[in-house]
Formats: sequence, C-alpha cells, structure tokens
Amino acid sequence: MTAHYKSDRIRPVNSDLFLSYHGSPNLPMRFFRVTSALLLIMSYIFSGCEPTSSISDVPTQAHLHHIHFVDQNNGWVGGSGGTLFQTTNGGQSWLPLTNDSTNLPEKINSFFFTSREHGWLVSLRGEIYYTNNGGRVWRQQAGGLANGLTDIFLTKEALGWAVGGGGLILHTTNGGSSWEKQGTPDTHHLWATYFVNRKKGWVVGEKGTIWMTKNGGQKWQSQKSGVDLPLLDVSFSDEKNGWVVGVDGIVLRTTDGGQFWRLQNTPEQRTWRSVVAVSQSEVWIAGEDGMLLQSSQAGDNWQVKKEPKSANHLMNLCIQKRWIWACGANGTIHRLPR
Repeated sequence: MTAHYKSDRIRPVNSDLFLSYHGSPNLPMRFFRVTSALLLIMSYIFSGCEPTSSISDVPTQAHLHHIHFVDQNNGWVGGSGGTLFQTTNGGQSWLPLTNDSTNLPEKINSFFFTSREHGWLVSLRGEIYYTNNGGRVWRQQAGGLANGLTDIFLTKEALGWAVGGGGLILHTTNGGSSWEKQGTPDTHHLWATYFVNRKKGWVVGEKGTIWMTKNGGQKWQSQKSGVDLPLLDVSFSDEKNGWVVGVDGIVLRTTDGGQFWRLQNTPEQRTWRSVVAVSQSEVWIAGEDGMLLQSSQAGDNWQVKKEPKSANHLMNLCIQKRWIWACGANGTIHRLPR
C-alpha cells in the first residue's frame, strides 16, 4: 500500500516527494551492486553469521512505494517515475527493469506477485498491468479509470482486488483477463486492501473507512473504526486478528474480525504507512522519519527499530521468513532480522 503524504501537516498529494538522493547520480550501476553485496557479506562476518540489519542503496532518486518478495531470493521494489528494480539474490543486488520495452506506467503505487513470473501492478493514473516473465515486460489489463489505483492484492488462485479513489474496487476472477467494478455505498478514497482467503477481506481509506466482505466482494459491510482520519494500510494474520494503521499515529487492532477495533498505544506517534501482521502476536509497522515498530506481544509492548543512519520516510513493508524489508523515500531499502 502506498500513500503520498507531505510531512508537517499530513494530507494526500498527487506529486512525488523528497527528490534528493543520498549518493552520486554519476556512479555506475555496477558500483551499487558491488557495494550492496559487500555490505551484506561484511554484516555476516562481523555478526558471527547471525542475521543483522542493513541498508541497501539502489541507483535511483525515486520514492520506493512498494516492496514484495515471493521467496528469500526473489523480490521487487518500485515507485515514482516508473521505477522498478528486481533482486534474485536476496537483496545483494538490485537490477533495473525499466526500459523502453518494459512498458511501465509513470507512477507505480503498488504491485503483487504470486510467483517469480506472474505479477500485477497498479498506477496513479488508474491502470493495471500484468507480467508473466518476472517484470521484464508488462502489458496493460485495465486503464482509463478516472480515479487512481492505490493498492492491489491477489490470491494463489489468481482472484484479485484493486482499490483506489472514489471508493473504487475492481475484482478479477481470471488473473486479470477481465476486471469488474465492485462497490461500497460511499465514495471515500480507499488506500489499501487485504484478503485472508478467497472470500474474506478488508479495505481501508479516508475518514476512518473500513469495509469487510465475507463473499469475495459481492457485498461489503461497514466496520466502525472509531476514528475520522485517513487509514493507510491493513493486514490480518488470520480471519480474526488484524491491524490497521494511519495518520497521526493511528494504530488499530481487532481480535474478532473487525466487529470491534481498539486503538493501540505506541511509543512513537508518526504517520504509519504500512503494517504486516506476521502472526497473532507478531506485528511490524513502518512510517515517517525511518521509524519502525515491532511487537511480539500483540501490541502490549513495542520495540523501536528506527535505523539511526536514515530519516527517510518508510512507505511499505514486506516479510520473508527471517527478514523484514522496508522501502521508502530517496531509494531507501532496509532489511532487518525478525
């Protein structure tokens, strides 16, 4: 899930932010690949081969809105300016997938891969693209939508949902060969969606909006969040236990599938852009100023995982076995042990 928010007074915008870059744009790409690999190797040597955190540099000035891994080696990160990078070695190096033949939209908001080959992405201009070769070439499946698309989610059976402006929900039952509109009774902008199976899922958005479906989106039911501010991401570990995060430090938790949402206390108050519910007890949250929070006690206690060398806003999280990945402004990619 990706949201464009200014710092100071938080509000949605349609332009890219933080266009400074912590590195020389004139350095060759080989430098970044070699440097990233050396950093990872050295981190293992000096930590006794135990997992350790690291910061990866990629040769881009772009905001990295989304990061996704399908296994411990294969992952993608992308964002503004049609930026898309791929790793096949667990983040030791990141190779660009952007060129004239790739056919990528200008502003990538989110993407989802179900395997090393098959992936879908959505853009700020309301487009959906599909690849069957790991991102080397993309073809458009849907476009011309008046409202931008902000998030996309697919199941292993290639059932999918995409959400965006004006309460828009799109659904596919055939891997994107066709997309049909589903809808909720309101028109609040939707920022994120998450499904625990082919039937049960949630969408969240502006004005504290939370909608839930039990039948794959044929009908959506409103859930009371208790807040009136934008909710930016949602994640569930199972049908009962879930989390929602948003602006002004909002962290919500449910243990009954969303019938009741409880506001959680956290040691830091930031705009939180991404959440990953790993299990009933373990949850990770990322947001402004490079801030990461982790709880292994279902939010009763939190650990601050902020990287001291980075104040860049973090926009998305992804978990892959023993690692948690985070991406954000200025080409930022963090990797931390769970």
